[in-house]
Amino acid sequence: MKMATAKQKAWIGLLILGSLLLMAGLDYVTGQEIVFSAAYLVPVALTAWWFGRRWTVAMAAVSGAAALAVDLLDGLEYAHPGIEYWNAGTCFAISCVTGYVLGRLRQSLRERELMNERLCDALDKLRESTAEIRELQSGLQTVCAWTKRIKVGEEWMSPEEFLKTQLHLQLTHGISPEAVAEIRKQTKTQAA
Repeated sequence: MKMATAKQKAWIGLLILGSLLLMAGLDYVTGQEIVFSAAYLVPVALTAWWFGRRWTVAMAAVSGAAALAVDLLDGLEYAHPGIEYWNAGTCFAISCVTGYVLGRLRQSLRERELMNERLCDALDKLRESTAEIRELQSGLQTVCAWTKRIKVGEEWMSPEEFLKTQLHLQLTHGISPEAVAEIRKQTKTQAA
């Protein structure tokens, strides 16, 4: 999912505003018999998808205001004068929730795409390492019979250097049980 360029965002913004005007126009033309307030979710959804949370709240407010304006222009008399404002507030609240959910979905998809890219990079590195290891395994390694150094190309290196540079292993030092036994044996011999 690639980010839109500034020019693309400008066109998307015009599309969103056009869709808002279209929805408000259709809401006005259809009158009170047909509930058209859900159509205001179209510009809010597009805003949430392309522009983020702040713009989504702004578009939800504009959608609520458009719904209120259409309600007031219709001239329908409600039983209570606050119902128009209630309807506009409901349109705003539903638009905010829908925008938030779509924004989170978009963010989750972006995060998933980023994780997939990182996974592909890690797999590529693993393939390269595996190829290097297979190359080393298939080749004959020359080891000095006296110093135990390993020949890589024209260079002789210690086993530790070989493991670090050729196999990319991180090493630490410890002591084997055999070495402990030998040290104890030498210590007892020196003490006696």
